[in-house]
Order: sequence, then structure tokens, then C-alpha cells
Amino acid sequence: MPSNPLTQFVVRRLRYLVLATPIVVGHNLIHEATHYLAALVFGEGVLEFRFLSNGLGTSQVVFASPVAARTGWHWLVIAWGPSVVTTLIGYALYASRTRPHRNRVALCALYAGFFFLLLDPFYLSVLSLLVGGDIGAASAVGWPLWPVRAAALLVLILNVRLVRRWLEEHGAQYPTIQPRVETPAVRRSVP
Repeated sequence: MPSNPLTQFVVRRLRYLVLATPIVVGHNLIHEATHYLAALVFGEGVLEFRFLSNGLGTSQVVFASPVAARTGWHWLVIAWGPSVVTTLIGYALYASRTRPHRNRVALCALYAGFFFLLLDPFYLSVLSLLVGGDIGAASAVGWPLWPVRAAALLVLILNVRLVRRWLEEHGAQYPTIQPRVETPAVRRSVP
């Protein structure tokens, strides 16, 4: 193991990146596929389905209707349905956390729950200030954006509390998969 503490920290956690990658890709696929399916259900045309190719590994469903022409309640379902679906999956994972699992299964569920509970509420409440996106559907029914962001922020705060509780429970239940804390060796001085 490398001697630099920062390098040690990173090396010990690289295995979690291997676990997080398929979870994030799965979240992204579920989110975008829900956009696509909702558009089909409401008869809205889809021009393109960009999966992990829209810059920075993001995805996008390109609809036939221009943004300015999108009106009606069904656009709320098309735009926000994926966030609701992925967050509900996160709640289902959280609700199943008390079932006895082996350590690796519990760790996978925890990681998936982390992403499914936090990613979309963070996107709608915070990231949308910078990049816009799904939150713009509020204009399809004449709503201002700030109440939607505030509601998403409340959901995010609740979900952060759930994830923190889950992490505490997980650590108490499975102490063997917690990162090891290495204390520096005590040096003895020779007189």
C-alpha cells in the first residue's frame, strides 16, 4: 500500500467505483427510458434517444415538439415521471434495508439507494439552477420554477436524512465492511 495518506485513501476506495458505475448507468437508463415510455404513452414524438452520449456521460431523450410548444399536464408526467420513478426505487431499497443480507448484497443495496434517493432530487433542486432540464416542464402549465425547486429541495433534505440513517445502521450491522482506520505507529524515543 502506498505511504501517502491521500493515496491510501483513494486506493482503498477504488473498489467502490467499480460498484457505483453499473448503479449509476442503471439509474440513467431507467430515468431516460421512463421519459421515452411516457412520451410514447402520451403520443408525443421522440426524435432521438441519446444514452451516455450527451456530454459528461449524460443522456437525453429528444422530443419532436419544441420546448416552446409544450403545453399541458402530460408534459409534467413526461418530464418528472422519471424522477418520481427513480426516487420511489430508492424508497423501496430503503424499506428493504432491514432484511438480512450478506455483506456485499447490503453494500450494493446501500450504494443503489444512495444514488436513487439523492440524484434526481439534487438534479431538480440544485443542478437545474445551472443546467435547466426537466424542471422546465413547469412552464408547460404556467407554474413558476421556484416552488418546484423548493419541493425537490425538501425531498432532497428528507432523503439525505434517510441515507445518513441507513449509513449509520449499515455501519452498526456490518462493521467488517467499514473502511479500516489506520493509526500512526507510536514512536518510542531512545534516551
